[in-house]
Amino acid sequence: MPHLFAPSQHTQFYIMTISNLKSLVFGLSATILLIFAQACGTQKNEEDNTPKFTIKGTLSNADGKVLYFANTSLGGTIILDSVKLDSDGAFEFQERRPETFEFFIVGFHNDTPAVIAIDSTETVTITADAANLAKSYTVEGSPASMDIKEMSELVKALEEQINAMDPDATYLAKKAALINEFKENIAKQYIVPAPDKSTAYFALWLTCKNENIFKPLTNRNDSKYYAGVATSMQRLFPKAARTEHIAALAERGLRETRPLTGDRLEAFLEKTTTENIFEVNLPNREGDSIKLSSLKGKVVLLDFTVFGNSKIKMRNIDFRELYDKYNKRGFEIYQVSYDEREHFWQQEALALPWICVRDDRGGASPYFPTFNLQTIPTYFLLNRENDVVLRDQQITDLDKEIEKLLKE
Repeated sequence: MPHLFAPSQHTQFYIMTISNLKSLVFGLSATILLIFAQACGTQKNEEDNTPKFTIKGTLSNADGKVLYFANTSLGGTIILDSVKLDSDGAFEFQERRPETFEFFIVGFHNDTPAVIAIDSTETVTITADAANLAKSYTVEGSPASMDIKEMSELVKALEEQINAMDPDATYLAKKAALINEFKENIAKQYIVPAPDKSTAYFALWLTCKNENIFKPLTNRNDSKYYAGVATSMQRLFPKAARTEHIAALAERGLRETRPLTGDRLEAFLEKTTTENIFEVNLPNREGDSIKLSSLKGKVVLLDFTVFGNSKIKMRNIDFRELYDKYNKRGFEIYQVSYDEREHFWQQEALALPWICVRDDRGGASPYFPTFNLQTIPTYFLLNRENDVVLRDQQITDLDKEIEKLLKE
Protein backbone atom coordinates (compact mmCIF):
# COMPACT_ATOMS: atom_id res chain seq x y z
CA MET A 1 0.00 0.00 0.00
CA PRO A 2 1.46 3.41 -0.96
CA HIS A 3 2.01 5.80 1.90
CA LEU A 4 3.12 9.31 2.75
CA PHE A 5 6.77 10.32 2.81
CA ALA A 6 8.14 6.91 1.78
CA PRO A 7 10.26 5.98 -1.28
CA SER A 8 8.17 5.36 -4.40
CA GLN A 9 8.72 2.54 -6.89
CA HIS A 10 10.25 4.89 -9.47
CA THR A 11 13.25 5.99 -7.40
CA GLN A 12 14.38 5.38 -3.88
CA PHE A 13 14.28 9.08 -3.14
CA TYR A 14 11.06 10.27 -4.72
CA ILE A 15 8.24 10.44 -2.24
CA MET A 16 4.54 9.70 -2.34
CA THR A 17 2.45 12.55 -0.85
CA ILE A 18 -1.07 13.78 -0.45
CA SER A 19 -2.29 15.30 -3.70
CA ASN A 20 -5.04 12.68 -3.35
CA LEU A 21 -5.26 11.59 0.28
CA LYS A 22 -8.52 9.82 -0.33
CA SER A 23 -7.04 7.11 -2.54
CA LEU A 24 -3.58 7.24 -1.01
CA VAL A 25 -4.34 6.76 2.65
CA PHE A 26 -7.75 5.21 3.17
CA GLY A 27 -7.96 2.55 0.53
CA LEU A 28 -7.66 0.15 3.46
CA SER A 29 -6.46 -3.32 2.50
CA ALA A 30 -6.70 -6.53 4.46
CA THR A 31 -3.05 -6.08 5.42
CA ILE A 32 -3.67 -2.71 7.02
CA LEU A 33 -6.73 -4.00 8.80
CA LEU A 34 -4.61 -6.82 10.19
CA ILE A 35 -2.05 -4.28 11.43
CA PHE A 36 -4.92 -2.38 13.05
CA ALA A 37 -6.27 -5.52 14.69
CA GLN A 38 -2.84 -6.32 16.09
CA ALA A 39 -2.46 -2.78 17.37
CA CYS A 40 -5.83 -2.86 19.08
CA GLY A 41 -5.03 -6.23 20.60
CA THR A 42 -1.96 -4.87 22.34
CA GLN A 43 -2.66 -3.21 25.66
CA LYS A 44 -0.82 -0.01 26.46
CA ASN A 45 1.53 -0.03 29.37
CA GLU A 46 -0.15 2.00 32.08
CA GLU A 47 3.24 2.75 33.69
CA ASP A 48 4.70 4.23 30.52
CA ASN A 49 5.82 7.77 31.45
CA THR A 50 6.92 8.76 27.93
CA PRO A 51 5.67 12.28 27.03
CA LYS A 52 2.47 12.07 25.01
CA PHE A 53 0.27 14.27 22.87
CA THR A 54 -3.49 14.23 22.51
CA ILE A 55 -5.69 14.71 19.45
CA LYS A 56 -9.31 15.25 20.40
CA GLY A 57 -12.37 16.93 19.02
CA THR A 58 -16.01 16.88 18.03
CA LEU A 59 -17.47 15.85 14.68
CA SER A 60 -21.05 16.63 13.77
CA ASN A 61 -23.16 14.20 11.69
CA ALA A 62 -20.92 11.34 12.77
CA ASP A 63 -23.20 9.08 14.80
CA GLY A 64 -22.22 5.42 14.28
CA LYS A 65 -19.20 6.16 12.08
CA VAL A 66 -15.77 4.68 12.81
CA LEU A 67 -13.00 7.28 13.02
CA TYR A 68 -9.41 6.15 12.35
CA PHE A 69 -6.17 7.60 13.69
CA ALA A 70 -2.97 6.81 11.76
CA ASN A 71 0.69 7.81 11.56
CA THR A 72 2.32 8.58 8.20
CA SER A 73 6.00 8.09 8.96
CA LEU A 74 8.96 7.10 6.80
CA GLY A 75 8.15 3.52 7.66
CA GLY A 76 4.66 3.74 6.15
CA THR A 77 1.08 4.54 7.05
CA ILE A 78 0.04 2.62 10.17
CA ILE A 79 -3.35 2.81 11.84
CA LEU A 80 -2.80 3.44 15.55
CA ASP A 81 -6.34 3.51 16.91
CA SER A 82 -10.02 3.92 16.06
CA VAL A 83 -13.29 4.79 17.75
CA LYS A 84 -16.96 4.39 16.91
CA LEU A 85 -18.55 7.79 17.40
CA ASP A 86 -21.74 8.47 19.34
CA SER A 87 -24.30 11.13 18.57
CA ASP A 88 -22.18 13.79 20.30
CA GLY A 89 -19.28 13.06 17.93
CA ALA A 90 -16.62 13.41 20.63
CA PHE A 91 -13.31 11.54 20.30
CA GLU A 92 -9.83 11.50 21.82
CA PHE A 93 -6.60 9.78 20.73
CA GLN A 94 -3.32 9.77 22.62
CA GLU A 95 0.12 8.74 21.40
CA ARG A 96 3.80 9.12 22.28
CA ARG A 97 5.31 12.44 21.31
CA PRO A 98 7.61 11.95 18.25
CA GLU A 99 11.33 12.72 18.16
CA THR A 100 10.85 15.29 15.36
CA PHE A 101 7.76 16.89 13.93
CA GLU A 102 5.53 14.10 12.67
CA PHE A 103 2.37 13.76 10.61
CA PHE A 104 -0.84 11.99 11.61
CA ILE A 105 -4.18 11.59 9.92
CA VAL A 106 -7.69 11.44 11.33
CA GLY A 107 -10.53 10.33 9.09
CA PHE A 108 -13.06 7.79 7.90
CA HIS A 109 -12.65 4.74 5.69
CA ASN A 110 -12.67 5.69 1.99
CA ASP A 111 -12.75 9.42 2.70
CA THR A 112 -10.16 12.19 2.59
CA PRO A 113 -8.77 12.68 6.13
CA ALA A 114 -7.50 15.64 8.12
CA VAL A 115 -3.68 15.85 8.29
CA ILE A 116 -2.27 16.91 11.64
CA ALA A 117 1.32 18.05 12.22
CA ILE A 118 2.67 17.28 15.69
CA ASP A 119 5.88 18.72 17.16
CA SER A 120 6.11 19.99 20.73
CA THR A 121 2.33 20.35 20.93
CA GLU A 122 0.60 18.57 23.80
CA THR A 123 -3.04 18.89 22.73
CA VAL A 124 -4.69 19.44 19.34
CA THR A 125 -8.42 19.97 19.00
CA ILE A 126 -10.33 19.25 15.78
CA THR A 127 -13.82 20.43 14.89
CA ALA A 128 -15.52 19.35 11.67
CA ASP A 129 -18.62 18.15 9.88
CA ALA A 130 -18.19 14.40 9.28
CA ALA A 131 -20.19 14.71 6.04
CA ASN A 132 -17.29 16.69 4.54
CA LEU A 133 -14.37 16.27 6.90
CA ALA A 134 -11.50 17.30 4.63
CA LYS A 135 -13.08 20.59 3.64
CA SER A 136 -14.72 21.57 6.92
CA TYR A 137 -12.18 20.72 9.61
CA THR A 138 -10.48 23.36 11.74
CA VAL A 139 -7.60 22.81 14.15
CA GLU A 140 -6.69 24.51 17.42
CA GLY A 141 -3.25 24.04 18.95
CA SER A 142 -1.44 23.37 15.66
CA PRO A 143 -1.19 26.28 13.19
CA ALA A 144 0.96 24.08 10.95
CA SER A 145 -1.98 21.73 10.45
CA MET A 146 -4.08 24.54 9.03
CA ASP A 147 -1.21 25.50 6.72
CA ILE A 148 -1.10 21.90 5.52
CA LYS A 149 -4.84 21.98 4.84
CA GLU A 150 -4.37 25.19 2.87
CA MET A 151 -1.56 23.64 0.79
CA SER A 152 -3.69 20.60 0.02
CA GLU A 153 -6.54 22.84 -1.13
CA LEU A 154 -4.14 24.84 -3.31
CA VAL A 155 -2.92 21.64 -4.97
CA LYS A 156 -6.50 20.57 -5.63
CA ALA A 157 -7.25 23.96 -7.21
CA LEU A 158 -4.13 23.62 -9.38
CA GLU A 159 -5.22 20.18 -10.58
CA GLU A 160 -8.67 21.50 -11.43
CA GLN A 161 -7.09 24.34 -13.39
CA ILE A 162 -4.96 21.87 -15.34
CA ASN A 163 -7.94 19.59 -15.98
CA ALA A 164 -9.80 22.54 -17.51
CA MET A 165 -7.03 23.27 -20.02
CA ASP A 166 -7.51 22.35 -23.68
CA PRO A 167 -5.25 19.40 -24.71
CA ASP A 168 -3.87 21.34 -27.65
CA ALA A 169 -0.32 21.65 -28.95
CA THR A 170 0.68 24.02 -26.15
CA TYR A 171 -0.85 21.97 -23.31
CA LEU A 172 2.33 20.47 -21.86
CA ALA A 173 4.29 23.73 -22.00
CA LYS A 174 1.44 25.63 -20.33
CA LYS A 175 1.04 22.93 -17.69
CA ALA A 176 4.78 23.02 -16.88
CA ALA A 177 4.70 26.82 -16.57
CA LEU A 178 1.64 26.65 -14.31
CA ILE A 179 3.25 24.07 -12.00
CA ASN A 180 6.51 26.03 -11.89
CA GLU A 181 4.68 29.22 -10.87
CA PHE A 182 2.79 27.28 -8.21
CA LYS A 183 6.03 25.79 -6.90
CA GLU A 184 7.71 29.18 -6.59
CA ASN A 185 4.73 30.55 -4.67
CA ILE A 186 4.73 27.58 -2.29
CA ALA A 187 8.46 27.99 -1.70
CA LYS A 188 8.08 31.71 -1.05
CA GLN A 189 5.19 31.24 1.36
CA TYR A 190 6.04 28.07 3.25
CA ILE A 191 9.69 27.03 2.76
CA VAL A 192 11.99 30.04 2.54
CA PRO A 193 10.58 31.98 5.55
CA ALA A 194 10.79 29.03 7.98
CA PRO A 195 12.78 26.01 6.71
CA ASP A 196 12.81 24.55 10.23
CA LYS A 197 9.02 24.16 10.41
CA SER A 198 6.97 21.07 9.62
CA THR A 199 5.12 22.99 6.92
CA ALA A 200 8.36 23.54 4.98
CA TYR A 201 9.15 19.83 5.15
CA PHE A 202 5.60 18.91 4.13
CA ALA A 203 5.64 21.31 1.17
CA LEU A 204 8.63 19.52 -0.38
CA TRP A 205 6.56 16.35 -0.94
CA LEU A 206 3.53 17.91 -2.63
CA THR A 207 2.41 16.26 -5.85
CA CYS A 208 0.18 17.42 -8.67
CA LYS A 209 -1.59 14.73 -10.72
CA ASN A 210 0.75 12.11 -9.23
CA GLU A 211 3.85 14.06 -10.25
CA ASN A 212 6.28 15.53 -7.72
CA ILE A 213 6.18 19.33 -7.76
CA PHE A 214 9.67 19.70 -6.26
CA LYS A 215 12.27 17.56 -8.07
CA PRO A 216 15.63 17.85 -6.31
CA LEU A 217 17.40 15.27 -8.48
CA THR A 218 16.81 17.20 -11.71
CA ASN A 219 16.28 20.81 -10.64
CA ARG A 220 19.07 22.68 -8.84
CA ASN A 221 16.77 25.26 -7.26
CA ASP A 222 14.63 22.46 -5.88
CA SER A 223 17.68 20.71 -4.44
CA LYS A 224 18.57 23.96 -2.66
CA TYR A 225 15.14 24.04 -1.01
CA TYR A 226 15.73 20.49 0.21
CA ALA A 227 19.18 21.46 1.46
CA GLY A 228 17.77 24.41 3.42
CA VAL A 229 15.23 22.24 5.20
CA ALA A 230 17.80 19.48 5.76
CA THR A 231 20.25 21.92 7.36
CA SER A 232 17.58 23.15 9.77
CA MET A 233 16.61 19.61 10.70
CA GLN A 234 20.24 18.61 11.26
CA ARG A 235 20.45 21.41 13.80
CA LEU A 236 17.17 20.56 15.55
CA PHE A 237 16.93 16.78 15.14
CA PRO A 238 20.44 15.53 14.26
CA LYS A 239 19.74 11.83 14.87
CA ALA A 240 16.20 11.55 13.51
CA ALA A 241 15.39 9.22 10.60
CA ARG A 242 13.62 12.01 8.71
CA THR A 243 16.72 14.17 9.02
CA GLU A 244 18.99 11.47 7.61
CA HIS A 245 16.60 10.81 4.76
CA ILE A 246 16.15 14.40 3.61
CA ALA A 247 19.85 15.20 4.10
CA ALA A 248 20.82 12.29 1.83
CA LEU A 249 18.33 13.43 -0.80
CA ALA A 250 19.53 17.04 -0.65
CA GLU A 251 23.16 15.97 -0.93
CA ARG A 252 22.47 13.78 -3.93
CA GLY A 253 20.39 16.48 -5.59
CA LEU A 254 23.08 19.14 -5.19
CA ARG A 255 25.68 16.71 -6.51
CA GLU A 256 23.71 15.62 -9.56
CA THR A 257 22.57 19.11 -10.54
CA ARG A 258 26.01 20.76 -10.38
CA PRO A 259 26.81 22.91 -13.44
CA LEU A 260 29.14 21.23 -15.95
CA THR A 261 32.47 23.05 -15.56
CA GLY A 262 36.17 22.19 -15.58
CA ASP A 263 37.08 18.51 -15.45
CA ARG A 264 33.45 17.50 -15.07
CA LEU A 265 32.54 19.24 -18.33
CA GLU A 266 35.49 17.69 -20.16
CA ALA A 267 34.57 14.21 -18.93
CA PHE A 268 30.99 14.75 -20.07
CA LEU A 269 32.05 15.93 -23.52
CA GLU A 270 34.38 12.97 -23.96
CA LYS A 271 31.47 10.56 -23.43
CA THR A 272 28.95 12.54 -25.46
CA THR A 273 28.27 11.83 -29.13
CA THR A 274 25.63 13.15 -31.49
CA GLU A 275 23.96 9.77 -31.25
CA ASN A 276 23.51 9.65 -27.50
CA ILE A 277 22.64 13.35 -27.20
CA PHE A 278 19.45 12.55 -29.12
CA GLU A 279 18.88 9.13 -27.60
CA VAL A 280 15.36 8.28 -26.51
CA ASN A 281 14.76 5.24 -24.32
CA LEU A 282 11.20 4.60 -23.13
CA PRO A 283 8.88 1.66 -22.36
CA ASN A 284 6.37 0.35 -24.90
CA ARG A 285 2.94 -1.11 -24.14
CA GLU A 286 4.50 -4.34 -22.88
CA GLY A 287 6.85 -2.46 -20.55
CA ASP A 288 9.97 -3.20 -22.63
CA SER A 289 12.38 -0.25 -23.01
CA ILE A 290 13.01 0.58 -26.66
CA LYS A 291 16.01 2.70 -27.63
CA LEU A 292 15.72 5.04 -30.58
CA SER A 293 19.32 4.15 -31.47
CA SER A 294 18.27 0.50 -31.92
CA LEU A 295 16.66 1.62 -35.20
CA LYS A 296 19.98 2.69 -36.70
CA GLY A 297 20.01 1.56 -40.32
CA LYS A 298 16.41 2.67 -40.86
CA VAL A 299 14.84 5.99 -41.77
CA VAL A 300 12.81 6.99 -38.71
CA LEU A 301 9.96 9.38 -38.09
CA LEU A 302 10.32 10.38 -34.42
CA ASP A 303 6.97 11.70 -33.27
CA PHE A 304 6.15 13.40 -29.95
CA THR A 305 2.39 13.35 -29.45
CA VAL A 306 -0.66 13.32 -27.15
CA PHE A 307 -3.42 10.91 -28.17
CA GLY A 308 -5.86 13.00 -26.17
CA ASN A 309 -5.58 15.72 -28.81
CA SER A 310 -8.62 15.41 -31.09
CA LYS A 311 -6.50 15.99 -34.22
CA ILE A 312 -4.15 13.05 -33.57
CA LYS A 313 -6.45 10.36 -35.04
CA MET A 314 -6.37 11.96 -38.49
CA ARG A 315 -2.65 12.60 -38.16
CA ASN A 316 -2.03 8.94 -37.38
CA ILE A 317 -4.13 7.93 -40.39
CA ASP A 318 -1.71 9.94 -42.56
CA PHE A 319 1.25 8.31 -40.81
CA ARG A 320 -0.31 4.86 -41.39
CA GLU A 321 -0.37 5.44 -45.15
CA LEU A 322 3.32 6.36 -45.10
CA TYR A 323 4.15 3.41 -42.86
CA ASP A 324 2.37 0.91 -45.11
CA LYS A 325 4.03 2.42 -48.17
CA TYR A 326 7.63 2.51 -46.91
CA ASN A 327 8.02 0.12 -43.95
CA LYS A 328 9.32 -2.81 -46.03
CA ARG A 329 11.97 -0.52 -47.51
CA GLY A 330 13.36 0.38 -44.08
CA PHE A 331 11.06 3.07 -42.72
CA GLU A 332 9.95 3.04 -39.07
CA ILE A 333 7.93 5.30 -36.77
CA TYR A 334 8.96 5.81 -33.12
CA GLN A 335 6.03 7.54 -31.44
CA VAL A 336 6.38 9.07 -27.95
CA SER A 337 3.15 9.69 -26.07
CA TYR A 338 2.78 12.28 -23.31
CA ASP A 339 -0.75 11.23 -22.35
CA GLU A 340 -1.32 11.41 -18.60
CA ARG A 341 -3.68 8.42 -18.51
CA GLU A 342 -1.73 5.26 -19.20
CA HIS A 343 -4.77 3.08 -19.81
CA PHE A 344 -6.11 5.55 -22.39
CA TRP A 345 -2.75 5.52 -24.20
CA GLN A 346 -2.65 1.72 -24.08
CA GLN A 347 -6.03 1.53 -25.81
CA GLU A 348 -5.22 4.19 -28.41
CA ALA A 349 -1.87 2.61 -29.30
CA LEU A 350 -3.25 -0.94 -29.44
CA ALA A 351 -3.95 -0.97 -33.20
CA LEU A 352 -0.87 0.94 -34.33
CA PRO A 353 1.80 -1.15 -36.12
CA TRP A 354 4.79 1.03 -35.29
CA ILE A 355 6.77 1.54 -32.08
CA CYS A 356 4.64 3.28 -29.45
CA VAL A 357 6.23 4.34 -26.16
CA ARG A 358 5.14 6.63 -23.34
CA ASP A 359 6.94 9.23 -21.21
CA ASP A 360 5.08 9.70 -17.90
CA ARG A 361 7.17 12.73 -16.92
CA GLY A 362 5.05 15.14 -18.93
CA GLY A 363 6.48 18.65 -19.23
CA ALA A 364 9.39 17.64 -16.97
CA SER A 365 10.67 15.21 -19.60
CA PRO A 366 14.34 15.80 -20.56
CA TYR A 367 13.35 15.41 -24.21
CA PHE A 368 11.65 18.80 -24.16
CA PRO A 369 14.94 20.76 -23.94
CA THR A 370 16.90 18.15 -25.92
CA PHE A 371 14.63 18.41 -28.96
CA ASN A 372 13.49 21.98 -28.25
CA LEU A 373 9.85 20.90 -28.07
CA GLN A 374 7.75 24.06 -28.03
CA THR A 375 4.50 22.41 -29.07
CA ILE A 376 3.02 18.91 -29.09
CA PRO A 377 2.62 17.18 -31.53
CA THR A 378 6.01 17.62 -33.17
CA TYR A 379 7.94 15.18 -35.36
CA PHE A 380 11.47 14.75 -36.69
CA LEU A 381 13.02 12.73 -39.52
CA LEU A 382 16.20 10.71 -38.84
CA ASN A 383 18.44 9.25 -41.52
CA ARG A 384 19.86 5.72 -41.52
CA GLU A 385 22.77 6.92 -39.35
CA ASN A 386 20.27 7.88 -36.65
CA ASP A 387 21.01 11.59 -37.16
CA VAL A 388 18.19 14.13 -36.85
CA VAL A 389 18.05 15.81 -40.26
CA LEU A 390 14.67 17.59 -40.40
CA ARG A 391 11.82 18.66 -38.11
CA ASP A 392 8.20 19.15 -39.12
CA GLN A 393 8.49 22.91 -39.53
CA GLN A 394 11.11 22.39 -42.26
CA ILE A 395 9.05 19.85 -44.20
CA THR A 396 6.46 20.70 -46.85
CA ASP A 397 6.15 17.20 -48.38
CA LEU A 398 6.76 14.42 -45.83
CA ASP A 399 6.29 11.64 -48.40
CA LYS A 400 8.94 13.15 -50.63
CA GLU A 401 11.45 13.61 -47.79
CA ILE A 402 11.06 9.98 -46.64
CA GLU A 403 11.56 8.77 -50.19
CA LYS A 404 14.71 10.87 -50.51
CA LEU A 405 16.23 9.54 -47.27
CA LEU A 406 15.44 5.91 -48.18
CA LYS A 407 17.40 6.30 -51.42
CA GLU A 408 20.51 7.66 -49.66
